[in-house]
Amino acid sequence: MLKTINIALAGNPNSGKTSLLNSLAGLKLHVGNWPGKTVEKKEAIINFSGQNLKIIDLPGIYSLLPFSEEEEIARDFIFKNNPDIIVQVIDVNSLEKSLFLLFEFLALEKKVILAFNFNKEAEANGVKMDVKNLEKILGVPIIKIEANTGVNKEALLKEIIKVSKNKFEQPAYLKNILNKNKTISHGRAIKFIWEKIQPFYFNPNKNEKSKKIDNFVLNKFTAFPIFFASMYLLFKLTFIISDPITLGVNRAISWLIKITDSYFSGWLASFLAQGILGGLGSVLAFVPLIFVLFSLIAIIEDSGYLARIIILLDELFAKLGVSGRFFIPIILGFGCNVPAILATRTIKNKREKMIAIFVNPFISCSARLAVYVLLATIFFPKKAIYVIMFLYFLGIITTLGATLILSKLIPNKKEDVLIIELPPYRRPTFKNVFNRAWWQTSLFIKKAGTIIFLSIIAVWLLANLPPGTHYGSVDSWLGKIGQWIAPVFKPLGFGNWIFAVALIFGLVAKEAIIGSLGTLTNADNAGLLTTLPHLISPLGALSFLVFVSLYMPCLATIGTIKSETNKWYFIIGQTITTIMVAWIFAWITFSIGKFL
Repeated sequence: MLKTINIALAGNPNSGKTSLLNSLAGLKLHVGNWPGKTVEKKEAIINFSGQNLKIIDLPGIYSLLPFSEEEEIARDFIFKNNPDIIVQVIDVNSLEKSLFLLFEFLALEKKVILAFNFNKEAEANGVKMDVKNLEKILGVPIIKIEANTGVNKEALLKEIIKVSKNKFEQPAYLKNILNKNKTISHGRAIKFIWEKIQPFYFNPNKNEKSKKIDNFVLNKFTAFPIFFASMYLLFKLTFIISDPITLGVNRAISWLIKITDSYFSGWLASFLAQGILGGLGSVLAFVPLIFVLFSLIAIIEDSGYLARIIILLDELFAKLGVSGRFFIPIILGFGCNVPAILATRTIKNKREKMIAIFVNPFISCSARLAVYVLLATIFFPKKAIYVIMFLYFLGIITTLGATLILSKLIPNKKEDVLIIELPPYRRPTFKNVFNRAWWQTSLFIKKAGTIIFLSIIAVWLLANLPPGTHYGSVDSWLGKIGQWIAPVFKPLGFGNWIFAVALIFGLVAKEAIIGSLGTLTNADNAGLLTTLPHLISPLGALSFLVFVSLYMPCLATIGTIKSETNKWYFIIGQTITTIMVAWIFAWITFSIGKFL
């Protein structure tokens, strides 16, 4: 059995490393986290010509001198894991920027292959190069590729196997540099190398297309209108495209539940229908949403616009102690907190990512809107829109306030400087967009889906035990829990146990609050119009809505948070905090209302 060759894909950000791994591995790609980190780890094991190759995509770096957690991961992997081959992916439109990293790899006596990427684009930009002479001068093999389309990937794999069998030989120019001056600066070394290769690499350094687009997209008069329009389209298209598919999934689950009810009865029917199929439906219902969302994010990122959004908003969010990357999860939270939490992967700073995950549940998702509309319509028919606007505004203010407080309480270990390179505008490829969206979706199904499914079954058990009790009734364990915690909500104006149980059902899904109120009062949505006013006052209803808008997220979001942070103590702390914040704001609302 041949020894597996360990390969590290390294390079500057936006050089095309992940696209190359996608081309090489396809759906064999495994996505996880680096040990003890929240940074995503992508790797794959493939077989080429009878040889096993393990390929690891390292975070984008400019050098082995780390400024961020991602750069630390890349450096530690190079030093500690000692890969057999380093494939340095280089954007040939900016070769000079990659020489710094190449110099470090060779000085450490690492076997390196250069994968020259974006060659078609470079030719269109007027870049000319003599690859054979560049290979001689740099002392490393060069393979011209197109990472997005997989051009020359077989040639690259053949070169990897070939180089792995050879001993490392330090290039002659590097020996001369190091022998003459052991303490030569990186800058002088790079200048020396650049002067050597310039006769064989010509770059007019013009990208008129990107400059023209930026003159419009980043113009002080048009930048924010274009940005808000883009975010609106991202938000709108996510739901327009995914809603019909989600509806189809829900209908299929409902059909299966009806069949189950027709073949089984009693406790077993309830377990299969509301427990197993209900839990499965809760997981599958999010799959279209997440896939569409990350397809659109991949398009925005691959086009080059995401980097510009981050820079555009950085100054504004810096006042809250975070960067411009913070905005994307916030805007997505208005649709659903699950993809919003997943979208925090675009945030590179670990501290900032954790703050974003912690505060995101304060944003009112679309599921909460259903509760707002029903209760506001029942209790405030002429002012329902103002009540709903107040609840959304409260969520935004709470999110921004919590962000500011947490950024003060959790200072940066290092000076937080946003370092981001503006890539040229490029046309995203279908294959790359599809695979990246599928990676994120499969990760949700594997990790968060398990927690969601098990949690929903746990709620079902509480609602049906002890045997013989009506689902979610006052005699069930869930009803007993509701009666036990109901006094906690009495100062808020909704001390009836029915509302306590409804909040517990809200953990399964926020819209389940409506269904549970109907079940517990034996009324449909129309019946609630006359039933609820006998159980709670308008002021108590407003207080209840405030609590719903801010208290702990649903189980789907909790499962996603667990998969992203891998820390139960984080979830426990977040749960306690959100409940306390919700209780305090609801109490303030009720108290002011009574005073007035």
